[in-house]
Amino acid sequence: MDDQLLDQSTLKTARGDVLAERICLRCRSKFPSNGFGERICKRCKGSGAWKNGALPLGNGSRGSKARSSGSGY
Repeated sequence: MDDQLLDQSTLKTARGDVLAERICLRCRSKFPSNGFGERICKRCKGSGAWKNGALPLGNGSRGSKARSSGSGY
């Protein structure tokens, strides 16, 4: 692979991708984000549940009741 493709200094960011304070999609707290692709805070990413791929309970996500009631999709 071409080393130039892997060099971080040659990568261009998308227009509008800026450092900003964003809301974590998991815990809903504000955190300093490095770009619009970073939506989970470091505290949540460091949790055991995040590392194991567990979803948070009671987050009001769609389908949580539908799955438990057996109504299907």
